[in-house]
Amino acid sequence: MRTFISVELPDEIKGKAAELIAQLEQSKAEVKWVRPENLHLTLKFLGWVKDEQLAKMVELTAKAASGKSDFRLVLKGLGAFPSGKSPRVVWVGTAEGGDGLCQLARDLEQSLAAAGFKREEREFTPHLTLGRVKGRKNLDRLKEKIMGLKDAELGAAKVDSIHIMKSTLRREGPIYETYKEIGLTPH
Repeated sequence: MRTFISVELPDEIKGKAAELIAQLEQSKAEVKWVRPENLHLTLKFLGWVKDEQLAKMVELTAKAASGKSDFRLVLKGLGAFPSGKSPRVVWVGTAEGGDGLCQLARDLEQSLAAAGFKREEREFTPHLTLGRVKGRKNLDRLKEKIMGLKDAELGAAKVDSIHIMKSTLRREGPIYETYKEIGLTPH
């Protein structure tokens, strides 16, 4: 099963992200935008996990989340990786709650790597991916849009669980389904 571990977002935030994407689409740049129903914050991408490894992955994910309190997340600030001058990924950052996401990602990384799951090559940066640049057409217009919307705010959400997600690749785009939800400790 193709999997990743994420924080799922409320519909209100997904709706505001969809409005932001619609504004960015006006640039007519070659970007593969994330469908609103697929918007999430990835904590750890695992890729293909064999059926016999699934129970261990769930156990290790629960261990990493154990004892962690829920927290408030505020999504704010539009940017791009690797930089605004050379955008490859368009994202919204965190104004609050980024530390909580980083701690979860670090603990997941440590727990899963100790059991043989592949380590991430890059350090975790909390962000919500909106789209991936696929070509150079109208890139300057996209960069202008990003700069003009750099203070965009999607709102606040309570992070009270993490999700192990199943990803099914289709020609029309991926379909994500929750395989297992693991709750955080309420304050």
